[in-house]
Amino acid sequence: MKQPDFALTQGWWYPAILSLFLILVVIFMPKKRISWKEIYITFGVIGYVVWMVDMTIAVPFDLFDIGDPQKEGLPELLLYGIIPSCLSVIYLNLYKEENGWFWVILFVIVSLVLEWLTVKMGLMKRWNTWWSTPVHFLAYAFFLPWHLKVIRKNRA
Repeated sequence: MKQPDFALTQGWWYPAILSLFLILVVIFMPKKRISWKEIYITFGVIGYVVWMVDMTIAVPFDLFDIGDPQKEGLPELLLYGIIPSCLSVIYLNLYKEENGWFWVILFVIVSLVLEWLTVKMGLMKRWNTWWSTPVHFLAYAFFLPWHLKVIRKNRA
């Protein structure tokens, strides 16, 4: 049986440090509007959705490469499985409908900057960061608030 080859490509340290920082933020942030159960569910759902979008859209259409296109590595695990989930949890903890557009715009900008840095580090190749803007906007403006309402709908 072949062992997995988790390549450490150029710039691998960027998603590693960012993931560690975001996980610490999630763990130690005051839980204002989100519970540990909601964090757990959000973390799993967002990680799953990001992986599925990558596997069903990005890979078949060869939209971009992360590191070595022939290998999966630590950067993919962190960029798909950890960072988007942490950002989503932090967003939901801060989001209030009264000032919702402020948080949407702020998190779209933060996400674009973090993605731009991924490109600048040489980790993400053949990608224009602006292409992600509609996805980030839809996620923060509509999907995540809806997701939280669904989770809370069945609360006793």
